[in-house]
Amino acid sequence: MILEGIHNLYASAALLVGAVTRDEVSYVTELRNTPDGWSAVAFLAVVGAIIWAVVLMYLREGRIGASRRVRLFLAFLRCCVMASLALMLLEPVSVRILRRWIDSYTAVLIDTSSSMDLADTYRDKRTAERIKRVLETDSPDGIRRSDVVAKVLGRDGRKFLSALADNNRLKLYTFSDEPALVGTIRSTREKPGTNSSQSNGSNDLLGVDDVVLDYTARGPATNIERAIRRSVDALGGAPIAAIVVLSDGGFNQGGSAEEAARFARDRKLPIHVVGIGDPSSPRNIRVAEVIAPPNAFQKDPFTVTAQLVAEGLDGETVHCVLREHVSGDDGTGRVVDTQRVRIGPGGSIDAVTFVRRQDRVGRFVFTVEVPVLEGETLVDDNSKQVTVNVIDARTRVLLVSSVPSWEYRFVSRLLQRDETFDLSCWLQSADLNSVRDGNTIIDHLPVLAEELFDYDVVLLMDPSSEIGELDAEWATLLDTFVTEYGGGFLYTAARANTSMIMRDRTLKPLHRLLPVSLDPEADLLLNEIGHYQLSGSPVEITSIAVAHPVMRLANNSASSRLIWQALGSVYWHYPVLREKPAATVLMRHGDSRMQNAAGGHVLCAVQFVGSGRTGFLALDGTWRWRRQGVEYFDRFWVQLVRYLAEGKLLGGTRRGMIMTEGDQYSLGDAVTVTARLFDRQYKPLRRDRIMARFAVDQDSGEVTLLPRGDMPGWYEGRFVPDRTGNYRISISLPDPETGDIVETAREITVSRPNIEILRPQMDRAALVTLAERSYKGRYYEVDEAAELPKLIPDLHEEIPIRSRPTSLWDHWMVLTALLTLLTVEWGVRKWYRLL
Repeated sequence: MILEGIHNLYASAALLVGAVTRDEVSYVTELRNTPDGWSAVAFLAVVGAIIWAVVLMYLREGRIGASRRVRLFLAFLRCCVMASLALMLLEPVSVRILRRWIDSYTAVLIDTSSSMDLADTYRDKRTAERIKRVLETDSPDGIRRSDVVAKVLGRDGRKFLSALADNNRLKLYTFSDEPALVGTIRSTREKPGTNSSQSNGSNDLLGVDDVVLDYTARGPATNIERAIRRSVDALGGAPIAAIVVLSDGGFNQGGSAEEAARFARDRKLPIHVVGIGDPSSPRNIRVAEVIAPPNAFQKDPFTVTAQLVAEGLDGETVHCVLREHVSGDDGTGRVVDTQRVRIGPGGSIDAVTFVRRQDRVGRFVFTVEVPVLEGETLVDDNSKQVTVNVIDARTRVLLVSSVPSWEYRFVSRLLQRDETFDLSCWLQSADLNSVRDGNTIIDHLPVLAEELFDYDVVLLMDPSSEIGELDAEWATLLDTFVTEYGGGFLYTAARANTSMIMRDRTLKPLHRLLPVSLDPEADLLLNEIGHYQLSGSPVEITSIAVAHPVMRLANNSASSRLIWQALGSVYWHYPVLREKPAATVLMRHGDSRMQNAAGGHVLCAVQFVGSGRTGFLALDGTWRWRRQGVEYFDRFWVQLVRYLAEGKLLGGTRRGMIMTEGDQYSLGDAVTVTARLFDRQYKPLRRDRIMARFAVDQDSGEVTLLPRGDMPGWYEGRFVPDRTGNYRISISLPDPETGDIVETAREITVSRPNIEILRPQMDRAALVTLAERSYKGRYYEVDEAAELPKLIPDLHEEIPIRSRPTSLWDHWMVLTALLTLLTVEWGVRKWYRLL
């Protein structure tokens, strides 16, 4: 009974932890009180003596009327009764035996990390010959490692997998940083539809021919140790015959080969390893990184910097080429620059920098490439791309001012003269019939969304709220323009109207856009310090602010600081309490008297507000800087306006924008595409779904963007890139009124994870360690894989589970049989007068 309980407990535990079983049921009859030893001899002797005595007694009984045959029949009946009683003493029972078959498994782990997508040149001749035999080709160069794995598994009608499945079921996994179950292959001795019992209730067993062997190698890392642990844990209490690993031995994440082998050795699990790839030391040069600004203005210079990494090429000279083509165009583009690069000791290479200037507007793809050298290990990492969005430099600017102050005159002339701006001016004090300044003349202040939202940035130079144009409705429209549509906004203070604007409670939406907190006692402070200073005070520029794009007046920070020290002069400013938490202060008042608890009074600050950018300029005397150099005044204002406008210019078209979590992705990462789209009236676009198109080289696909219920006009979807390259994601919006197609687009770059190509060669030493330090494991070359299944035993287990015995003697039929025998004997004796 104890043994029976142990068997039942073991079988139940095996089911709970995932072992798969098959059951066979049989019934046996047993005698519970069977004596043994001398007791059995004595029992048989007594039974035999009784039978002999009964037979002898009936044979000697010679009464009249009973023949010898009748007496022998009566003796037989009495012996049957005595034998039945003796059998009852032995307690015959029936036992149901459930014979539980627990299947054993072989776990097959297939490496699908990104390094398995590499194509080797096989400088090692012995390895090259092995690959030739396996692939049945004259030259193995350029064949990817994942294709070699597929050939090993699929050659000769999948003979390798069939041999592995002769004795055990197969659990087939792919792995990179995490393992993923492909399927369970039934053993050869099983038939489809075999009854099995699994902990998860699934009976989905595959045949060898049912398994798909087309795997995409794009995983971000190689974690063999985790794949071994997770596959063993998933099998729970099921017997594991062996673990088979097909990999190049990256071991760039998780435990080492020794740790993985120790885990298997402690559990007496053999690990058999098939090495994939070229183990020879690499001879390789690759483009590790290409850096360029994501956005550049038309005709402005920008740099494309490449970092090269070389191995085994010390002292050689290569030509580094820069190619350029318009995004979406076919072909490799044209060569625009070439530089000679010398590889120093240890493969050291100085960064290669190309200076470009683009006269056209659009998205341009720049490819940095180096030639494939003789005997180079890897041939698919010799180029890398980066995309630069060249923005239409003609930024649309709306300038609103109460009077034609000196600041207004010089700024409006600058922007009107500069070809990169399209200026519209609204001077509130001008007559209705007067000619307005600007490149695009307007006859009224834009007060409708479709009018205002067509601009990129709005400049308010001490406007007046008394005229009635700047009211609460217009302030709310300006707030929407900035926060939701990415527009830029700058408020420039002056003596005439700023105090009134800041006190006007109906203009609260405008106040919220400012990067500064207003001082309720500003008017008192102005009266105290005076509305005009006879001498200028210095402007304080912090070390962080000098490097800000708005403040760069020279090519380096040191020169910019010297220029600002010469320019600094403040005669009047509007005091504020302090900058807001998210703001960046570009200028502070340098006079020690002009300070509060937050530091020097803020003269200039910028910040992000929603999708746009806003700025505040507390002084109206920047035109005085022209005395130190007109170019400094011009550069400051051009940079300030461009910076504020970038929020809208870089966000996409005026009808929408596409956003992703980043510009650079590793192969295998999911790309979440978020789009914000508007209709012709700049209201959130309402559709059931939006189709976005993504294209890389000659291939393309679509991703469905579904609306986000909590945010009208926002759509979101995901896709997983299946190859490296420069992806262009675009959405086309038809205009039902004009029939035009408005397109918004964004580009991302998908590359192979760097961790996977830092050591591209097959690590044979690590794979040998993994196999030989496990429990009776072995390492195999790729052409020796056919020998592997012969060493994997059948470790299935059969466990008999006995039911509680059922008594056979304690039954009415037994009593009926005894009474029948005794009655027949009594009747015969009566008939023949033997009583």
